[in-house]
Amino acid sequence: SPTHCARVSVFPAAQVMLTLTNYWSEFGGMAQYVRWSRGLPDGTQVDSSAFFTDERAQQLYIDFITTVTTRVNTLTGVPYCNDPTIHSWDLANEPRCDSDSSASAIAAWIDKTAAHVKGLDSNHMVTVGMEGFFGNSTPDLQSANPYPAQHGVDFVRDFRSPHIDFACIHMYADQWCPCKDDDSACVSWSVKWVQSHIQVCERYLGGKPLVLQEFGKRPAGRGRTALFTEMSGLLSQSCSSSGVLQGALVWMFAHESYPDYDGYTVYSRGAPDQSVVDQCTQPVVEDKHSVALLCQMCRAVARVETS
Repeated sequence: SPTHCARVSVFPAAQVMLTLTNYWSEFGGMAQYVRWSRGLPDGTQVDSSAFFTDERAQQLYIDFITTVTTRVNTLTGVPYCNDPTIHSWDLANEPRCDSDSSASAIAAWIDKTAAHVKGLDSNHMVTVGMEGFFGNSTPDLQSANPYPAQHGVDFVRDFRSPHIDFACIHMYADQWCPCKDDDSACVSWSVKWVQSHIQVCERYLGGKPLVLQEFGKRPAGRGRTALFTEMSGLLSQSCSSSGVLQGALVWMFAHESYPDYDGYTVYSRGAPDQSVVDQCTQPVVEDKHSVALLCQMCRAVARVETS
């Protein structure tokens, strides 16, 4: 939490991007707001997309945002809206609304919600953790999507909101690449996915900054190293030339005592502790190459921030 992160002296420059809700059911997500709105018991099956047509669910979420952004850090006495530990507010992780082929519901929600956050906090940036699917506003780009579905989102339309400070995309070749069993094809597809969004931010969004908010490759090994090498190269080149790609966040970096549950985990020492090996989903291999590449990416961003 930002309350404790501000006091972790080993990372004096650490900042957090606070994600305010999740489309997926982990930690409750948007479906939980719908349950509360409709008086349904916890665990009741609810389509998260219903959130975007449920005004009461959205108001409960707005009330939560207001509480969080105005909260006072109990350790420092600084309100979150003034807390330098916070880098930005992320409205939601991977929002989708498959029932809305026009992609209007999410676009309107992003604009309205981001404006609300900005009204409470003018000190921090606002974004939304979109996956990056192109929509009806750019029909010529829809062929770049990993598959035909757009999930009720529209990358260009969503990030044109004046209340959104930077664009985000996610990238998971293991799920999205048509040739997902071919490491070389996955790497090639991933590079094109990121490059297409760089070009779109330059052409359609007036040079709005872009963050590769989630990316990963499983399992650990040569395929992951190759992918991380390409992502490091893209980020370093963009940062050194004042390009729009200004950051990248791996999914996921964890302490060695945290068991890998989805095959994507990267550990700072290259492998998990023996005490959790039996709980890990991927073969345990030394993966120090990935750690070194992630450190290289951090240095590229840090040079921009200090220049």
